[in-house]
Amino acid sequence: MRYSLMCKSFTDSEVLNYEKININLENYQVNFSYYPYHALVETQPLPHGQRLSLTLSFQEDTSYPMNFTFAMEAEHWLKDNYVLMPGAVYNGNRFKSVPLPYPPYYEPSRNSRFTDTEVITSIPHLDVEKRQSSISLLSGDMTSPLCGFYDFNSQSGSILLGEHQSGSYYTGFTVNENQTEGHASFEISVPGVRENTQYFFGDQNDGHGFRPDASAHSHDTGAMFKQGESLTLTVCVFHWQQISLQDFFKLVNRAKTTLENPNVFYNVPFYKGYISIKEKYQKENFTEEGYYSVGTDWSKPQQCWQAGWIGGGINSYPFLLEDSSEPQQRSLSTLRFIFSQLQHPNGWVFGMYGNGRYYGDGGESNPDTILLVRKNADLLYFVLKQLYWLSDNHHSTIEFDQPTKALCDAFVRLFQTYGKIGQFIDIDTEEIVVGNSAGACMAVGALSLASDYFQCEEYRTTAERLGEYYYNHYVKKGMLNGCPGEICQAPDSEAAFAMLESYVQLFETTKDSIWLTYAEETCEIAMTWVMSYDFHFPEVSTAATRGVHSAGTVFANAQNKHSAPGICTLSGNSLLKLYRFTGKVDYLYYLHAISHSLPQFVSLAENPEYTLEGKYLPAGYMNERVQTSDWEGKDTVGEFLYGSNWPEVSMLLTFVEVPGIYVDFTSRLLQVFDHVECSITQWNAESVVLKIYNPTTYDTTVTILADERTNTNHVTHNYFNKMRTIPLSAGQEIQIELTI
Repeated sequence: MRYSLMCKSFTDSEVLNYEKININLENYQVNFSYYPYHALVETQPLPHGQRLSLTLSFQEDTSYPMNFTFAMEAEHWLKDNYVLMPGAVYNGNRFKSVPLPYPPYYEPSRNSRFTDTEVITSIPHLDVEKRQSSISLLSGDMTSPLCGFYDFNSQSGSILLGEHQSGSYYTGFTVNENQTEGHASFEISVPGVRENTQYFFGDQNDGHGFRPDASAHSHDTGAMFKQGESLTLTVCVFHWQQISLQDFFKLVNRAKTTLENPNVFYNVPFYKGYISIKEKYQKENFTEEGYYSVGTDWSKPQQCWQAGWIGGGINSYPFLLEDSSEPQQRSLSTLRFIFSQLQHPNGWVFGMYGNGRYYGDGGESNPDTILLVRKNADLLYFVLKQLYWLSDNHHSTIEFDQPTKALCDAFVRLFQTYGKIGQFIDIDTEEIVVGNSAGACMAVGALSLASDYFQCEEYRTTAERLGEYYYNHYVKKGMLNGCPGEICQAPDSEAAFAMLESYVQLFETTKDSIWLTYAEETCEIAMTWVMSYDFHFPEVSTAATRGVHSAGTVFANAQNKHSAPGICTLSGNSLLKLYRFTGKVDYLYYLHAISHSLPQFVSLAENPEYTLEGKYLPAGYMNERVQTSDWEGKDTVGEFLYGSNWPEVSMLLTFVEVPGIYVDFTSRLLQVFDHVECSITQWNAESVVLKIYNPTTYDTTVTILADERTNTNHVTHNYFNKMRTIPLSAGQEIQIELTI
């Protein structure tokens, strides 16, 4: 590695001039010759790396806007190296890029459906063909302020980590690749300047409509400084030797909080968020046709019914578990509607429906029978969870068993035909029309659960073979992709978390340790999509005035560059199961970050959320935007959009699947996920006394799960009924005793 410092001056976002000085990672002063500035370098050793404090001092006023850069330059560079910028770039996003309007859909020709490379839209990426290319982002474009790479040849990994903000300036991260000269540079700069171009998502006013575009004109520039001012940039450089790509992700996740840790906060309890959304669902989401819709504007088919993905057939599950009155009956009605009105004769369920008409997932020019396979994989998984609950609670499942089995059989047929299940299929012909995606990987968990429920060996065998396929083609290569239906085959978090859920379920079903190994590796990839720090929103933004904490929110994918409340569309309880199966507490910390973050984004009657449209979100609504990036314009950073979105489903799932307080008697461990404080006052052999305090302004009901981790049969499938519920008024403190 070589290291350097650079000063650059700018005209708007174009570099006017620059000076570069090579340095060693040791304490000394650097004097620039062209610029009247000097830099003081102070170093501190870290395990496998160094922390540097780089202070630039100004002897004169700056004549032009400028910035300051630290660069890590890799020599003997190969295109095969895996480049990572968490939440934004996976394996350099080195895929075929096509400038498609939104929502993009790219279908290869019939004779190349399985040979074409993955396709992405015009998002930041290193080029497949060009010898020189670059990616330049601001810290808010990523889940963690770092960039780096894994070298397969030397089995080594390197990252450059910074803070997301230095002083009042957001930092910038750039990767420059020059294959001709065999080197690449990884840079962090302050202020961050995306030189010449930046990623923009919107109306380009060029006849191409609304589309993602990595070549839009950049509005960044440097800053003006006065004589006597100084600017400090703090960075960490990490190098790891003799590691695998899977080790690399794990080490990145451990290192990313070296400089910035999330803040502790208490805001809205799980139950308050849940009950607000539940009330909204009963008023606005149950249709006259007898099913829970995925949205509230029923003039749009995509807000009436979409299988799986954003909530169709998933949103009925929490009410089935938690309620015993009308919401529970409406959940059963939803299941009946799915299988009586939405199921194709061959077993598949239509992906989209509204007001008496079926719609396809492949765009207006494609037939209504095009299905995003992920939708049916999600649906099948959650239908089986509901059947398990009905069976365990002595309800008849006869009317649902056969149609559910028909959907299982459809997945088996598809896999037996192709050895994969693709991204999009035609449900009439059962042909894969778009492959090259891990998007339908929830089918692994669904068929695993089905093998248990129906006692069918064929379902288990298919789940295992499909699980191996996804591991070898995606997890092992460090990239899962194509779960959302409108990103082509870009990398995304939804596939990573669905794969995690599937491997955990496969281990729970089979007890074969290989699936636990695969789950742990997948988990590390998934967690790179979760924000590791609390973004400093613009002071005048809605997020700043509401005191929003971004840590624990999840970037959806590499195209739609915003974070979101929760996982689309899961609770993340697979992380709790992963702890139970391994005893590794990091998984509980991961789950805490995601679940604890969620309820702060529920719009409440007492505290409605203001939106860019100039109106408040109604009570019980959640919007999917947590805007730390200016991908839709600088005025959108820290703002929210109007509308009812899928995070509502994630919040509903979190209340019924993630205990507010978790006690493990095996390891004598206490973990709080909810917005309450809890401590142990007495721990005996078979009981524990907890002191619980509600620091919020809301009355709540706290769920508590007492568990023996090593008893893996103690908590399986649905465990809401195994959790104790404790009412707790705002500001109330109580003591309770738990026994296992």
